[in-house]
Order: sequence, then structure tokens, then C-alpha cells
Amino acid sequence: MMAPRTQSHDAGEEQDYPVRISEVGGLHLTSVGGASVVQIGDRAEVNASLRALAVQRGASHAESGNVYFESYSIFDRETPTWDPLGTASDEVPAFIRTTNRQPAITVGCIEVIAVSSAALVLIGNGLKTKAESRVKHIRQYARTFPSSRS
Repeated sequence: MMAPRTQSHDAGEEQDYPVRISEVGGLHLTSVGGASVVQIGDRAEVNASLRALAVQRGASHAESGNVYFESYSIFDRETPTWDPLGTASDEVPAFIRTTNRQPAITVGCIEVIAVSSAALVLIGNGLKTKAESRVKHIRQYARTFPSSRS
């Protein structure tokens, strides 16, 4: 663990711990899938990506033919930019300052039912995270029309 650095403004001001320790009593995960990451420990960067075609059909896939990513524009679109504070620009960059008042983050038990579609469960310190999930849901069933009885 790194030694705490002290702010020099006031003698009574609290210490700032630049890196904290994560203490977890237990972790119970039921299901992890679809380009997801479970990390216990520190990491620098995560870049998770998922592209999927979720097809449900009334007929078998052999009878109905193949489905291709190239047929759907959602997979070719640019990734939108995200500014969580709504203030960043070339002229005014966003600035976030975090002050950690305690040397550790302590929790009891973490229970997670499911982690899927490029999601992240991290116990530890992390720097940069990028996760993108693009799923096209396709439903192909025979349509029944109501009968016209008078």
C-alpha cells in the first residue's frame, strides 16, 4: 500500500489516499458470459466488445437461411462519444478530482446474478474501461391474421 499524501492547505485537513485497497468478504457470481470480465485485483485497461445476432424463428435455421452481420447497419455505425458531465469540449476539457478519505473500501458479500454483454465486475483499482455491446434481435414467426366472421 502506498503511503498517504497529505494536503498542505490546513493542518486539520484529512489525508488523501491516492490508491485504496479493496476488501471484500465474499463474491458469489451465478452466471458470466458474452464478452464479460470478472477481475479480482488491479488492472490498467479493459476493452470488452460484443457483437451478436439473436435470432428466434418458428422454422428451423436450416430451412430459413443464414443471417449476416453485414445486413444490419447497427454493426457498422460509429461508436458515440460519451461525456458524463456534459461539459467536455476542445476549449473546456472535463476535469474530475477524487479525494479518498479512507485507505480501504470494505464491503461484506457481493452477490451478482448475471454479468453479460461486455459488462465488468471489478474488485480493485482500475484506470480505463471501454465496453461496447451491439445486439440485433430478430424475430421471424409466421403471422396469423384474424378471420373475418360476421
